[in-house]
Amino acid sequence: MPRTESANQAIRERRQAQIRSVAARLFAHQGYVGTRIDEIAHAVAMSKGLLYHYFGSKEELYTTLVDRASRGTVQLFEDAMRRPGTAADRLRWLVQQIQAGLAEQPDMFMVVMQALVSDAVPVQARDQAIRFTREAQALMGVFIREGQQAGDVIAGDSDKLALLLGSCIQGLAVSQAINGGVPAITDTLITLFTGS
Repeated sequence: MPRTESANQAIRERRQAQIRSVAARLFAHQGYVGTRIDEIAHAVAMSKGLLYHYFGSKEELYTTLVDRASRGTVQLFEDAMRRPGTAADRLRWLVQQIQAGLAEQPDMFMVVMQALVSDAVPVQARDQAIRFTREAQALMGVFIREGQQAGDVIAGDSDKLALLLGSCIQGLAVSQAINGGVPAITDTLITLFTGS
């Protein structure tokens, strides 16, 4: 009995997820230029031709990774904005979620970081990473301003504080890559921005 269309779609989605996971690991550790499509195909036990059936090119695969990770980060910020509680409570939740994401998917963070700083990545991936980073930065500024208005966040230039908090979070991603983990520092980080 032939598989149903939904069964075929489920298989396709599982294979794409497997390819993305392996590709993220290889790109994170070897960089975009240092990773070959045949290495990815070998690591997922499929032919190079079959991999091209799922992703038309190495550039498409890399750009897909950056897009998914970046959109996921912005979605997390938007989810935090909708949560009940004070701005400080929502900020704490956001940092906890980001720290959990660093622990669960460190390779994805490194892929995005590479897209932000390397000229050797596809232009579309770099542009996406920059656009989504700016969007996340703007949302971080909203958090800071709301918290300042409520008296929950320290006084100061909200855009500079948002940049500082974003930089701390990016630093956690780098620490994760170097040390294989990051300490639970949510409370310490929030204290820097709330003064309590």
